[in-house]
Amino acid sequence: MSMKRILNPLFLVLFSFTSAMAQTYVWKNGHPLVEDPDSITFVKPDMGLQVLQSEPGSSMTKMKFLYLSKDYEGKPIWMSAQMLIPNNHVESKHISKMAMCNHYTITRSDECPTSPTREFDLPDILVPLGFTVVAADYEGFGETGDRVQAYCFGEANARASIDALLAAREWLQSNSYTLSDSIINYGYSQGGQTTVAAIKLSQSEYRGKVHFMKSFAGAGPYDLRLTYKKFLEWGKIGQPVVLPLTIITVNELMHMGLDYNTVFLNPLASNVKSWIISKKFNTDELKVLIGNDSVKYYMQPAYLDSTNASIEVVLREVDKHRLTTGWVPDADTDIKIFHSLHDDIVAPENSVDMYNFFVKNGVTTATLDTTSLTGLHTPSGTTFAMTLMMQLLRW
Repeated sequence: MSMKRILNPLFLVLFSFTSAMAQTYVWKNGHPLVEDPDSITFVKPDMGLQVLQSEPGSSMTKMKFLYLSKDYEGKPIWMSAQMLIPNNHVESKHISKMAMCNHYTITRSDECPTSPTREFDLPDILVPLGFTVVAADYEGFGETGDRVQAYCFGEANARASIDALLAAREWLQSNSYTLSDSIINYGYSQGGQTTVAAIKLSQSEYRGKVHFMKSFAGAGPYDLRLTYKKFLEWGKIGQPVVLPLTIITVNELMHMGLDYNTVFLNPLASNVKSWIISKKFNTDELKVLIGNDSVKYYMQPAYLDSTNASIEVVLREVDKHRLTTGWVPDADTDIKIFHSLHDDIVAPENSVDMYNFFVKNGVTTATLDTTSLTGLHTPSGTTFAMTLMMQLLRW
């Protein structure tokens, strides 16, 4: 699902940006976690930020910062995120527009937003349009890189994104920036799922704290059971790692104790830790290692039978992250959903069902676009980025 090799040359040509130097929040009193035992709330330490300088010719200042959030179990955890500010806004001390970018599927540790080697990508594309962009690493990357990633755990990743956005806004205000409430929310693939999960979370737990004026969700797996059944129907997946990664995540985070030799075929079965849990390889590299995009090549038969009790245990867990049921969105939710009908990784039925869910709940401002994106999943990610930019140029 990686779009880096497509987005990077495309947008470098369009905007001729050079990379900005990424530096890190420095906490004045170190890296403490201060718990108030009476309220069970967590008090942020006094934050100080190093003076950041962009490299000559850059149009933005990049900041890596730490913030307090919760992990997938709801336990307090320090996480990391990146904030990109147009340099003219650094000078004016006014943030006219903000965006929360939810990243797509990544499997290698240096692909996360705060990685110093990360190339031009989805978080960067809106800076030329005057947006300050915040992108969280999610659990399992950056500051929490020693953990298994919370892959497609929509609520956990949405909380990481929203908490990063709120922490960034808090820091900006404390440093004499004036802020607009114009905030958009966007993401593609796993990031599309996170985008919708963030809407859900913002309208419940974060109501009154954050409101998204517009949200743009591309090709998200909003129903993982549906996505799995489409894998069986297709017989292959454009990026074969996504099904194993889903099962591995559920197994590791929910402590299910699955024996990977009963789930996968070799060579994958013998290399789960070294290939996937290690985060040493990106999705394209894993495709080569797995060796075949046919699910029969790397999955045990029991996990290719939707009626089998073994896979049902996993599916009951992933059902907890389904977004096409179980909540009532605000009627004025402004959400644009994009999906290619030729997607080879995330079935477009996900977006059709997600759109129908919004309509069923009276959201008249929801739209579904299945014509702007026309290719396979990965190249459609580039089209999503371009379409998003064109939408916001007119905003």
